Amino acid sequence: MRKLVPSYFAGAVLGAIGFFLGSQYVTHFIGAGNAPDGPNFDQQGLVIGFIGLLFGWLLGIGAFKYPFSWLLAMKDPDHEEEMRLAGKDAGVMRYFRFTTDHKVVGIQYLVVTMLMLALGGLGAMLIRTELITPGAKAFPTGTYNTIVSMHGMLMILTTISFFIGPFGNFVVPIMIGARDMAFPRLNALSFALLFPGLVIFMMTPIFGLIIMNGDGGGVQTGWTVYGTLADQTGIGMTPLAAGVLLIGASSIMGAVNLVTTVITMRAPGMTWTRLPMTVWGIFGAALLAAIGTGAFSADLLLILLDRIYKTSFFYVATGGNAVGAGGGSSWLSQNLFWFFGHPEVYLIVLPAFGIVIDILVVFGRKPLFGYKMAVLGIMGVVVLSFLVWAHHEFVSGWAPEIRPFYMATTEMISIPTGLVFLVVLGTLWRGRLWMTTAMLFAMSFIWNFLIGGLTGVFLSDVPADVQLHGGMFVTAHFHYTIVGGALMGFFAAVYFWFPKMTGRMLDERLGKIHFWGTQIGFNVAFLAMFYVGLQGMPRRVADYAPIFAPANFVISIFAFILAASILVFFYNVIASWVAGEKAVANPWGAKSLEWLVPTPVPLENFEEIPVVASGPYDYGEPVDSGKPIPAAGGGSAGQVAG
Repeated sequence: MRKLVPSYFAGAVLGAIGFFLGSQYVTHFIGAGNAPDGPNFDQQGLVIGFIGLLFGWLLGIGAFKYPFSWLLAMKDPDHEEEMRLAGKDAGVMRYFRFTTDHKVVGIQYLVVTMLMLALGGLGAMLIRTELITPGAKAFPTGTYNTIVSMHGMLMILTTISFFIGPFGNFVVPIMIGARDMAFPRLNALSFALLFPGLVIFMMTPIFGLIIMNGDGGGVQTGWTVYGTLADQTGIGMTPLAAGVLLIGASSIMGAVNLVTTVITMRAPGMTWTRLPMTVWGIFGAALLAAIGTGAFSADLLLILLDRIYKTSFFYVATGGNAVGAGGGSSWLSQNLFWFFGHPEVYLIVLPAFGIVIDILVVFGRKPLFGYKMAVLGIMGVVVLSFLVWAHHEFVSGWAPEIRPFYMATTEMISIPTGLVFLVVLGTLWRGRLWMTTAMLFAMSFIWNFLIGGLTGVFLSDVPADVQLHGGMFVTAHFHYTIVGGALMGFFAAVYFWFPKMTGRMLDERLGKIHFWGTQIGFNVAFLAMFYVGLQGMPRRVADYAPIFAPANFVISIFAFILAASILVFFYNVIASWVAGEKAVANPWGAKSLEWLVPTPVPLENFEEIPVVASGPYDYGEPVDSGKPIPAAGGGSAGQVAG
């Protein structure tokens, strides 16, 4: 009998079996005695099915091999054996199994986050199809609300994973001179939870709309999934909450691993003041993820308990009071969500800060202006981001006496952000700019995120926020922050590190088409959205007054142009990965450690751990970009000393 080899295929099969057995056991054996006021066994069956799916998946991909070997006192595979199974000799199958090689995990994250971007973008196009003309014509209103909720949540999850996943895994350990992550198996598990979490999340329309045969099972909460609404919405809320819980657990594991790796595994001589800014940005984001994500995870868990077991953490308020008849608080969910939700904005943007600075230095060919100022800016944002969340609740009625405090802290956060912008402008000043596609996207980050930041100042002011909070102005501001910041930074990072990650160069001509289509489509669409927001158009609606029709037609057309340009990006990635120009070790002539190792990167990154003698921004000596540079060689080419 042929031995069953752990793989993603085996995980998918066992996951499907686990979901079927778990859900059917609850539905047919426990649910027979269901009482009207007792537990909801339909949704309990779903949750038990999701647990069965997760365990079947982990069993099939081989994730239980190591803990069971330890528990049963069997021979534990040593690091050399694990790395051999993850190395290039394992072929393409190494990307389809549980692996401890941080570079393979980084590639896995890159592929899955781009899939998530495609699915989230599809949701955006469905929204703009509905809003291209007045009248709810494309979808029933409940279906539209489900699309809006899923699009918003999925794009947030995607942008959270953009940097910590692909680049935090692939690039950061090499940048600091480490051979691997601090906890390789935890790293493998963090990705292993992301994929089933995404699968469960995408069951939302299946159970919420298709199986329920209409809008009754959809998700009517918006992406913030406030508990009072989530208690009342359809069955689609259950897979959405369970999927996001898993993805949140993945995020926390990855963040803890990155923080530990940066603190404990830096090469000799790699002091805190020699770290590339990419490492600082991802390190700051990992701190936010490790500290803040737990609040939202608790929120989702309480929502599931309310829905399944009829607890009353978020019972619907009655009589205008904050506390409902069941004893629950209608404001608890808001605070749990936004304690994560606002630091999450900076979790998304901080890595882009660091990556953009590094790209500007490389393609500006001059030392970084104000290194310590940039570090102070990034870490200042980390601290202040936990002191501003309640500005999202200015119109909720919660604790109005503390509004001045949150208004002040929100405006204060522009100070460390401004320091980063000063560093960026100082670095560009009198630089010898090499306008690659990566450089173009890095520069586009500057003006797009600046618009997002400046418009956010209005929303930090209580009187202005009360007027603007429910309108499309907020939607435009948020997209200039997330798309203009994180997405432009992600594109810059992909064009910059794609040669190192894959050994192939992306097509620069297609990259320029992608860049200009993105800038034109995005800026016209969302500047027009600012206009309709100031004119009074509400957000989160499937229909609107005819007076807003011309602007919405423009928004939708240019949103489609934006989508078309991103399709060019996907084509460029796939075509270049398959048959693109082969990349040399250091095509950009950069100085940080990841460019000083061969391409493809050796299995353990370095033959010998390098000794770092300088920072990554000394451009006094040219680097020969045509040859792979040894990891621990002559010493003057970059950060490495012999």
